[in-house]
Amino acid sequence: MVILGYSQKCTVIRIIALTKIDTVINNIKGVLTMAILSGNVIGNMKGKLGNLSARTVEGRTIMAARPYSFNARQDPASLEVRAKFAVTANFSKSVIFLSTLSAIWNKVKSSGISAFNAIFKANFAFSAIDKPTEHNVLTPEGFPLLIAVVAVAADKITATIPILNAASVFGADEVNFSANALVCYYDPANVEDEPFKIISLSKEVAAHNFAQTYDLEIDLNATQKIIAAKYQHSILYVCVVTKTADGKVVQNSSTFTKIN
Repeated sequence: MVILGYSQKCTVIRIIALTKIDTVINNIKGVLTMAILSGNVIGNMKGKLGNLSARTVEGRTIMAARPYSFNARQDPASLEVRAKFAVTANFSKSVIFLSTLSAIWNKVKSSGISAFNAIFKANFAFSAIDKPTEHNVLTPEGFPLLIAVVAVAADKITATIPILNAASVFGADEVNFSANALVCYYDPANVEDEPFKIISLSKEVAAHNFAQTYDLEIDLNATQKIIAAKYQHSILYVCVVTKTADGKVVQNSSTFTKIN
């Protein structure tokens, strides 16, 4: 059983549990209060209850309490940061939706943070206040990916994946690859629509010859076609990830982008 109490006077979360407390950070004048627990006998917890929230990172339950009241600053700089935060969170969510990209970020992220936070950290500086830009990335730095022929159509995306072994050295176990893409649609025809929408796409390619090009084609589903029809411009993000025969991620390309 976990019992949490919050006092504005002592500004400390009290935690009574059959578990070990790794870290407790005091809340000073409204700053976030946090406790990190491990070995929780009732299993991992997640979700929110009032001003309390819980999440699990690498098997540890992180519980936090926020102030009961908070007045967000309204100066231009603060508004810009919050807008970029929302854009970057949207982009990061779309990246981690693709399981292969999630696996990549889980391999390279720092200990104690989630893959989502690693993606967010890598992208925040590149986001604009109204949408992602062509500088946002799907992956950590990887081998170069230069695509000469690429298009975003109303119902699909197409791209000619270049000869990959000209860009990197691949082991004998790297026999498959995964093509992953985001399309960020922006400039809606109807001003009532959201300023941008992102769709996530992927395709698994088995037994690929890395000495040959590959004509990639990924169809949009019905919902994605409806989204595409509402916007006048888009940014396409593409990367490729090599895999073993059993699906293990080996290495990734950099992110190719094109504004349409």
